[in-house]
Amino acid sequence: MANNQPGVLHRDTATVGMACLFIIVAVVFLWDTTRMLDSDSYVFPRAVAIAMIVLSLALIVWNLVKPRLELDETIIHASTIRRVALVAAMLAGCLAMPWLGFLIPGIITFFLLMFIAMYDEWSMKRKILYPLVAVAIVVSFYTLFGNLLQVPLPVGSFFE
Repeated sequence: MANNQPGVLHRDTATVGMACLFIIVAVVFLWDTTRMLDSDSYVFPRAVAIAMIVLSLALIVWNLVKPRLELDETIIHASTIRRVALVAAMLAGCLAMPWLGFLIPGIITFFLLMFIAMYDEWSMKRKILYPLVAVAIVVSFYTLFGNLLQVPLPVGSFFE
């Protein structure tokens, strides 16, 4: 068990472990794309997998080079709750897409992620600007992938 006393410095081993897990997942995705025959099908997944590997390796190197951290149990506990809530929000959004399509769950999930991840106080400027930017980002991605790149996005059985 780690020594979590104040003043004692610790390595962020959880981050390194998650980066290693992401590398393994990316390698599995790369291997899975070897069965795809059409280059239009495998270019995007391979690009994402390669970027995931490179960024995960960079994170591992950064964690090995940076100075060690002093642990604060209250921050660790609050951070764990946020991480679980972020994953739950993303899963809920994914599960809602077959019924509601891409756009509505995308916007709702984006709002939830913003709300959960916000550490700073919600100023009036943030309350106005962030939702507008969130809608603009989701609608832009919807338009880019659905209309310009012709990627089939979920329509939702509720609207059929």
